[in-house]
Amino acid sequence: MTVRVVAIGGGHGLARALAALRLAGAEPTAVVTVADDGGSSGRLREQLGVLPPGDLRMALLALARNRPLADALGHRFTAGDLDGHALGNLLLVALAERAGGDFVAALAQAGDLLDCAGRVLPATVEPVRLHGRVGGLDVAGQVRIATAQAPVERVWLEPDTPAACDEAVDAIGDADLVVLGPGSLYTSVIAVLAVPGIAKAVSDAPCPVVYVANARTQVGETSGLDLDAHVAALLAHVPGLRLHAVVAHDGPAADLPGEALAPEMGAAREAGLVRADLLSRGTDGRPSWGHDPARLAAALAPWLAR
Repeated sequence: MTVRVVAIGGGHGLARALAALRLAGAEPTAVVTVADDGGSSGRLREQLGVLPPGDLRMALLALARNRPLADALGHRFTAGDLDGHALGNLLLVALAERAGGDFVAALAQAGDLLDCAGRVLPATVEPVRLHGRVGGLDVAGQVRIATAQAPVERVWLEPDTPAACDEAVDAIGDADLVVLGPGSLYTSVIAVLAVPGIAKAVSDAPCPVVYVANARTQVGETSGLDLDAHVAALLAHVPGLRLHAVVAHDGPAADLPGEALAPEMGAAREAGLVRADLLSRGTDGRPSWGHDPARLAAALAPWLAR
């Protein structure tokens, strides 16, 4: 029997988690942030009033078994009016329009076309904007928060009580495992948990909840935060959240911007700490950007065995 896993977040981090879960034999449900307001997604949401499709597209492509179509939908135009748009973003918007604005139906249809090994769902189907208290000032917009050169104190959504996607809440309630991250702490993972119904579902989940931490701080968004501070931020934003474990990279550090996130956690944290070498390797054998799906799958294996 397949383990029912829900993976929460957005962007490249969520895509790596989904790839890891696929390698482990799971068919996960991705619950994805819809607070993105940059690039192609930002343009489409402003011009057409749709949910930003970029993070949803990345999750679909990570789960796709139809690789030729996935590769085509990953194509990004580089000229003319379509400059910067990914073909998959345009497809999702088109499918949603044909479904009368129903993005959940559009994602299901796209999943069928791509023969996805799992489902992709938005955290909410309502239009939301991410706000943050950054360096003592209120900042509006996911991009501005992610690139701020001051400490992020907290984030919230406007409106502050958007309805959670019903299918996402049901998936969390039925899950055998919930995986948070990796990915941008505030603008991906907490952006999903800022939807009250999602936060409640995760807090009430009877299954283990595992946080996969980033290997490095993110310049601007999490500069200066250690692993303990990452966990503290999650707990502060989601009252009642109980982490079963924190999975942290313990191995060679990649030579990249940001600071290596030491695989240590304060004694005050109740969650168990799992240390593992999680980073991908380049052709020269040196650590490169991002979690390696196979290494992450091995670290998550204890919770995926049935």
